Amino acid sequence: MIRVSTIIPTYNNEATLAQAIDSALAQHVDGQEIIVVNDGSTDGTSSVLDAYRERVTVLDRINGGPAAARNAGVRASHGEYVAFLDADDIWMPTMLERTVAALDADPTLALVYCNASLADSEGVDLGAALIGKGVDHAPSLNELLTQLWPIMPSAALVRRSAYEQGHGYRDELRGASFRFEDVDFWIRMREQGVFKYIPEELIVWRFAWFPRELKKLPDYSKALHVFEAYLQEHYGVSAAPLVEARARAPRSILAHIGLRALRDGDRPRARAAFARAIQVDRYRLKNYLRWMRTFLPHRIAQSLSGGSSRSTGARSAKVYQE
Repeated sequence: MIRVSTIIPTYNNEATLAQAIDSALAQHVDGQEIIVVNDGSTDGTSSVLDAYRERVTVLDRINGGPAAARNAGVRASHGEYVAFLDADDIWMPTMLERTVAALDADPTLALVYCNASLADSEGVDLGAALIGKGVDHAPSLNELLTQLWPIMPSAALVRRSAYEQGHGYRDELRGASFRFEDVDFWIRMREQGVFKYIPEELIVWRFAWFPRELKKLPDYSKALHVFEAYLQEHYGVSAAPLVEARARAPRSILAHIGLRALRDGDRPRARAAFARAIQVDRYRLKNYLRWMRTFLPHRIAQSLSGGSSRSTGARSAKVYQE
């Protein structure tokens, strides 16, 4: 009996795909099927998949974006529950065990999700958790509509019946607005039932834009127009807070990386992180001031940067409120 269908969409993820698949295969749960959707990759992804074709199902398709790839994977699956593992993330061995138990225990739940550890593009721990104080609870529908809620696709397990009643991901959310396919999906899943939050870091979420750029940063310049019309029509709210928060997130994580490196005396890494933040937001003065700080003597630069707390709440506050 298939309990969980794990869907792994991949587009040019040859550098990280094997780690993602290995983490899915290592789950402490019975009845899992794994479906990798190769969404028109042009790099060495197919070669990576050759080593796994006897243990996972591989679907090769023309590139259509992550929403369409996830839907294609679900159509080919059979599990009672559906999980979406991004090809640059990693599951801890108990991820499915913990989330399956939560859905089994409460039939009113549409979705369960967990906290995440943050890593850079090379897998180096960033000393930060995704979810901290203030957002460390399952959201109401109103909270999802008015605040960018820290749920990552890789951190969630969805009841198939809720997925089907909510009509899955919207395939058309790609291009300028494709980074909002998950925000849209959480809203519609919340309409199907309540969520449960597990306050454990059961996944590693990889920040794919530093120090190596594993993929291009999205361009949000047209996203507000596209997503605004949809939210206004269906919910009577503005998309501006969600779009602005999503655009701030990479800059905030880069600031966290840079300040932590400065605290640790790694000025080259700090300088590179702040320089990348300038590329992300050329009009933010604080990015330039931080970059200039990396040329000061270490003790002075460290005193100006302040401490970097290891507590989950403070770490997450830096990432999401920068």
